Amino acid sequence: MKKRHLLPVFALCATAMFSSCEKEVFNSQKAESTKDLNVPADFDWKTTQSKTYTVTSPVNTAVSFYTDESCTDEKLLVKNFPLTANETKEVSLDIPTYLTDIYVQYPTANGMNTLKISTDETTTRGHRDIVLPEGTEVYTDEQAITHHYYPSGTRMGTILFEDLYPATGDYDFNDFVIGYNIDAFYTVGKKGSYNDGFIMKFQIRSIGGALSYRPAIRLKGFPMKNLKGADIDYSGTTHEGITLELLENRSDDQDVIFVINGTEKLRQGGFYNTNPDKINKDMPVVSCKVEKNNFKESNIAMSYMWLAVALPQYFDFFIQNPDNNEIHFRGFNPTDMSPQDSNTEFNSKKNLVWGFAIPELMAHPAEGIDIIDAYPSFKGWVKGGGNGNKDWYTKKPHDKVIDLN
Repeated sequence: MKKRHLLPVFALCATAMFSSCEKEVFNSQKAESTKDLNVPADFDWKTTQSKTYTVTSPVNTAVSFYTDESCTDEKLLVKNFPLTANETKEVSLDIPTYLTDIYVQYPTANGMNTLKISTDETTTRGHRDIVLPEGTEVYTDEQAITHHYYPSGTRMGTILFEDLYPATGDYDFNDFVIGYNIDAFYTVGKKGSYNDGFIMKFQIRSIGGALSYRPAIRLKGFPMKNLKGADIDYSGTTHEGITLELLENRSDDQDVIFVINGTEKLRQGGFYNTNPDKINKDMPVVSCKVEKNNFKESNIAMSYMWLAVALPQYFDFFIQNPDNNEIHFRGFNPTDMSPQDSNTEFNSKKNLVWGFAIPELMAHPAEGIDIIDAYPSFKGWVKGGGNGNKDWYTKKPHDKVIDLN
């Protein structure tokens, strides 16, 4: 009896062993997901970098900075940066980490000339020196307005969110996708009018989360008192019922916060722009222009100038659920509207995040597609702490993303 059962028992064991080995081999070859990545603890998840340059001119003039030799409005970083003859002045530029050069445009008697400056050139002071040549034309305008653009000129960047904080999700980063463009400006003039302010534009590109969230923008460290007497114009909004609104019932010392209302109507019982077969390119844009004459208010004028030159330090875009719980980028904490602990951080113990920004319009992953599958170079960028694959978002497989451009 026992001998007759020996072969079947052996066969059963062999089958089980083979099945186990086959499963083990399959699992070892399973594609890595974003939540499995080993992320360096000091990785900041930023796709832009701040570069500081010192600029000197032989004459009083104004220069502009671009990310491309074509010097088009789309690639404009700073417009009308004023310089005094033989005085060195610093300018900080927020540029994509993959860029190797910037371009400085300056006036001459024969039109505009351009200097090409490497982003890697440094001095012993850690700054990069730019010296305009002889022949630079004098340019003086007491009402000249200096503009700082984020990410640049007429180009929009992309903000992407996962919405299951503090739990990990599917990492398709399409739960909220929003285009952004900021023009922050200040006047150097002395004719009795200081036109300081900013223009914010946001485009709702995708809503792929199952939870209800409202997008919002805090200008962290820029208090409400700076808006007293300011003109606020919302005329750039394109779709009725989807609006950008300043939260006005806040004290003078509380941070300025704007919210975007009405985005839930885009779902129509489902998701918005996450299915390649159901794309809507008529995407809502909300906009506002804040402008204030800060003549005789030098402290507030200085606040607007600092907002313009260092906007990434102020610009805190987040999403908020009906209970006022929030999800922010790494490095920012909840607002005073939230019941969350003020020290809450929005990166996990593994340094994974729920939101980040790209300095150009990006095709976001389709529903359920891990961003690591849509953008294979994303893996190297994250695991390398941002030191490699810096242009990962420019290399997309079209069958796995929603390309709305």
